[in-house]
Amino acid sequence: MSSSQYLLHFPQTIEYPGGYNMPSTVAELMDGMKVVETPTFNETWAELEKLYAGGKARAIGVSNFSIKTLEQLLKTAKIVPAVNQVELELFARMHPYLAQTELVEYCRERGIVVTAYSSSGRETVRSDTTIVKLAQKYNATPTQIVLAWHVARGVVAIPKSADDKRQKENMALPALSAEDVALVTGLDRNERVVNNMGPDGKLYGWNADQYGW
Repeated sequence: MSSSQYLLHFPQTIEYPGGYNMPSTVAELMDGMKVVETPTFNETWAELEKLYAGGKARAIGVSNFSIKTLEQLLKTAKIVPAVNQVELELFARMHPYLAQTELVEYCRERGIVVTAYSSSGRETVRSDTTIVKLAQKYNATPTQIVLAWHVARGVVAIPKSADDKRQKENMALPALSAEDVALVTGLDRNERVVNNMGPDGKLYGWNADQYGW
């Protein structure tokens, strides 16, 4: 048996307070976790490459990697990540308020597929005046406009919905004009909705400079 895709979720290594058992809540995780120096993500990636070579994973990739951490990874990687899953908001890291244009281009040039989680943005994104006007123009929902923007940029969006109607809407996207794609991209605020820093200026033990954000 093999996994269709195996992702390295974050670049840093975290030691959970309960050992191998991940805490059931984020609060429990943040309270007892600590970042450890080894293994590095380069070392962990080498282990993922072994899984791929052994047929245990049909594709291996990363998540929440920036240009900085990708460049560090590619210095030792024998296999280029198939995917980089990042916040391009619907819930988290790549949405109109966090377009990450340079990262998208960097990955595209290296054959790395960018996957957007939190792809449609939260309510603040979907209620943005520009998004609402485009929804009216294309006779679509604000969520459809944001997802169509992802598709137009060559980004794989993975929206989550248990509602049949919304699932069908997510598959019926309008084709945005180049001008309207640029209009949505122009909303970029470099604003993270999910993975934002805590009061101590860190997220899971790393600061923005360590992440390359």
